[in-house]
Amino acid sequence: MKLHQIILLLSLTLLGCGATRTVIVPRDPLTQLRKDINSILADSLFVPARASIKVVSLENGNVLYDHDSKALMNPGSNMKLLTSAAALSILDTNYQFKTAVFVDASPSDGILAGNIYVKGYGDPDLKTSDLDSLAYAVRRMGITSIEGNIIVDDSFFDENYWGAGWTWDDESDPDAPYINALSVNKNCIRITLLTDSTTIYPYVEPMTDFVTVVNRAKLTTDSIRTPLKIKRLYLNNPNTIVTEGELSWFSQITQKFSLRRPEYYTGTLLKESFRHAGILVYGNVVNGVTPIGSREIAQHYQPIEKMITNMNKVSDNLSAENALKVLGTTLNGVPGSAKNGIVVVQRFLSNLGIDTSKLSIVDGSGVSRYNLLSADQLVQFLTAMYKQPRIFPIFYNSLPLAGVDGTLAQRMTTYPAACNLRAKTGTLNGVSCLSGYVLTRDGEMLVFSMMMQNFITSVTNYHQVQDRIGALLAGFSRRNTIQQGSEK
Repeated sequence: MKLHQIILLLSLTLLGCGATRTVIVPRDPLTQLRKDINSILADSLFVPARASIKVVSLENGNVLYDHDSKALMNPGSNMKLLTSAAALSILDTNYQFKTAVFVDASPSDGILAGNIYVKGYGDPDLKTSDLDSLAYAVRRMGITSIEGNIIVDDSFFDENYWGAGWTWDDESDPDAPYINALSVNKNCIRITLLTDSTTIYPYVEPMTDFVTVVNRAKLTTDSIRTPLKIKRLYLNNPNTIVTEGELSWFSQITQKFSLRRPEYYTGTLLKESFRHAGILVYGNVVNGVTPIGSREIAQHYQPIEKMITNMNKVSDNLSAENALKVLGTTLNGVPGSAKNGIVVVQRFLSNLGIDTSKLSIVDGSGVSRYNLLSADQLVQFLTAMYKQPRIFPIFYNSLPLAGVDGTLAQRMTTYPAACNLRAKTGTLNGVSCLSGYVLTRDGEMLVFSMMMQNFITSVTNYHQVQDRIGALLAGFSRRNTIQQGSEK
C-alpha cells in the first residue's frame, strides 16, 4: 500500500473515533444566486423569446448578475422612468400643472357680455369635479350668465395628438388617449350597459351631451348569444358609441373609450358645470386662443408629485405624454412638443452620464414600438437617480410597491419581496419589463432591470419569471451557509 493511501486510511479511522460535531461548509451565495436565475431562464419560455437582465449592488457597484444586458429592447412603460425623472429634475419638485379661466370683459349686473376662456397648461389629471370647482369659483365672482362663447384654449401644446409609432387600431383605446394641453378625465368616457328583464339601459360617465350612444344590442334568454360589441365610430361621428349583439337578463357590462377632440370635451363639461352652478351660457364651445390682457378669474393646480406618482403607480400614458410636452416648452417655449421634450430628456440623461447616442426615445410613455433601451442603460440610469438626493425620494416612492399598490399590487405578494421591491412595469404585446430597486435580506440595496420580448404566449408567464427573480434578489444574503453533514 502506498504512503498516501495509508495516511488517508488513518485519517478516516481517526474521524470515526472522534466526538460528534457539525461541519459548516460555506456556500458562495453569489454563485448560487446566479445559478438559480440561470435555471429560471432555462425554461422553454425563452426558446423563442429574448431576455436581458442586469443586477447591480448600489453599495459597491458590483455586478451580481448579467445576461445579455447590452441588447437594445423595447422598454414598454419603463420609458416612464426616464420621463418622470426628467420632469422632477427640470420642472422641479414644486412645479404645479395649471388650468385657468379667463374673461375678456368685465361682468355687469352678473352678465358677462364677452367670451369666457378655459386654458390648459398640460394637467393630465383634471377631472369633472375640478371643472365643477372652476364653475363655482366663477359663480362666486357674481357671474350668472355668459353671452359669448366658451373658448377652449389648448395652444400650450402643438397639434400632434398622438405619439410616433402608435398603432392606428389603438385609436379608441383608453391607454392611447389623445394628447392635449386641455384634458379631462384622461380624455376618456366610461359606458355601462345595465339590463333588467325587458330593457337595456346605457349610461355614460360622466353624463354629458358630448357623447352619443346608439344602442343596437338586444336582450335574450338563449344560452347561445351573438357576442356583444361596444365600439366608438371612427368616421363622420367621432364620438358616437354603438352597441351591438346580445345580452342576458340582469347583467352589467362596462367599457372605457378615449375620445376625439378632448379640448371640446373639456369645454362641453365646463358648460354643463356652469349650468349646475347656476350660470347660463348662451354661446357655444369654440376652439381659440386666450387674448393678451384677458383677466384670470379662476384656476386649478395639480402638484407634480401627485402627477408623477399617478404616472408610475398605474402606468398612466397621458401623464407621461403631457409631461414630455411640458418639458418641451422649457426648450423653445410654447407650443410644447414631444420632439422638444425628447431633446430635454436626452440632455438630462447625458448629464447623468448616459450615452444617448446608443438608445432611441420617441415618446414619453413607452406606447411606441420605436423606443429602444437596454437593461444596462436602465440600471445605469437607476443608479444615477439613486445619487440625486433632491428628487430621488419622490421618484422612488412613485414606483409601484410589490404586493401593495399600482401595477404590482397583485404581484410578489409574499415575503421577502412584498412591501420591499419597488419597480416600474412595462407591458406591450410581446413585451414585458420590470426595472427598479430591492433590498436584500442583509439590507443591501440592489438595482435591477429585467427586459423580455418577442413572445406570443401569455404575458403572465413572463411576469411570473420576473417575480421569481425578484424574490431571489429580495431573499439574497451574502452570509448564507448550509449544514453539509456531521462528524463522529
